[in-house]
Parts: sequence; C-alpha cells; structure tokens
Amino acid sequence: MKFPSVSVSIGLGVISNLLVVSPNLIFNSTQVVAQEVAASCPLPSEIAVTFLDSKCEAVTLKQPQTFYRYYSSNDNKYGRYLTTGKYKKNVDVIRNLALNQAWGNQATIRLKVTVPAGTTVYQGIVAPQTPASCYPGGGQQTFIQDSKDPNIKWSEGKNIKVEEFNCP
Repeated sequence: MKFPSVSVSIGLGVISNLLVVSPNLIFNSTQVVAQEVAASCPLPSEIAVTFLDSKCEAVTLKQPQTFYRYYSSNDNKYGRYLTTGKYKKNVDVIRNLALNQAWGNQATIRLKVTVPAGTTVYQGIVAPQTPASCYPGGGQQTFIQDSKDPNIKWSEGKNIKVEEFNCP
C-alpha cells in the first residue's frame, strides 16, 4: 500500500505551489510577489546592465536640470550618460562611474549639461565593471535617449584634477 507516500507527495506539492503562487497565504509575509513587481528598467538590456542590478527609473523632468558629463577627448564629449555627481578628481570619476580604461575615457574634463523640462531621463546607480576592485561603480547615473537634442545645453568643459589611475 503506497497511499501514505502518495498523500505526502500530493500534500508537499500543494504546499510548494502555494509558496510559489502566494507566500502570504502561508506565512502572512509582507514580501512582494514577483508578478506584482514592474519592470525595473524600461531601457534595452545593453543599457539597463550599466545600472546596478539593472534597476533604473524613468523620470520626466518638471524643470530644467543640470547634470555633469566627464570626458577626456572631443570623441566622447557628447554622450548619453550623465551624472549629478560633481567630482574633483578624475580617479574618483573613473571608480564611481565605473569607466573601464579600455574604453579610453580618462575623465579629465567636466562639463555642465542642462536638460530641459519635459525630457524623460533614466536614473539609477552605476553598476560595477570588471574588475570590480578597480571599477566599483556606486555613483549616480542618468541616461538620456538623445544627446543630439538641440534643446540640451552643453557648456564648455573645464579641466579637473588629474591623478594617475592605477588598477592592480
């Protein structure tokens, strides 16, 4: 007679399904069920991964807002990645914004970027780059869809303090 083991299997299966479908029924937990969570970053995955845990928030600016852009040559002056962080040294920019030096941006110049009201930007925290000991991220990151928007005002860049970046 295998009735007891079949009953136990069915019972465990029902409990397991209840935990997956609604953990609140069993444990009266305040945990959010995955189906109730909205997408964490409405950008394509190749951009979303630049945010910590691929989490960003779409924000429509109610008034013009000033951000900063860090670059080291005119080739990367007008980019879609901005920050609210005003850093004084390039090594802090490289680490906090996880600017892998293989990409060529030594972040020696800072410029102000004023994005107009009504623009939707995407904000979050910078994800680390490999190796994370060199490029830990953690700084604020803002992504704009169109850096060529004629309503965006780009100031002239100013040099910031440059220190040699060393990565073990």
